[in-house]
Amino acid sequence: MKIKYAEPIFVFLIIIVMLFNAVGLAVDAFSYDMEELPVGKCLYSELFPSDSKNLSLYLVELDGVNTAVRGEVSYFDENNQKVTRNVYWQVGEKTAIAGWKDENTVTINNKDIKINGEPYDSRTQIELPEYSAKNRTINN
Repeated sequence: MKIKYAEPIFVFLIIIVMLFNAVGLAVDAFSYDMEELPVGKCLYSELFPSDSKNLSLYLVELDGVNTAVRGEVSYFDENNQKVTRNVYWQVGEKTAIAGWKDENTVTINNKDIKINGEPYDSRTQIELPEYSAKNRTINN
């Protein structure tokens, strides 16, 4: 005896699985976790003058195709636990100029970053060129 509805049910299940995979890939592509970045090779490290905090920059090779610079800050919190935070991620860079601006702010490639604030992530930065349609006025 042949099951009459087996083929449509099978096709329906395949479509459902494909939709779940597509949604999962889309969510993964648009959610960036700064704490899951690759380590890389240390380029530079500098202690804050009071020796309480350390800024380190790393060069990361991305699948042999591109490079990126990752910046991290490490310090001890009020419970004497070591905290390490990624504060900077720039794809397409091989070098960086960095230093401490004050105890709570680092400057990396002319970007001021609060060490307990929002990190700089080039994947989420959208900068439109000045000649783009969005930046034009009616008179142009």
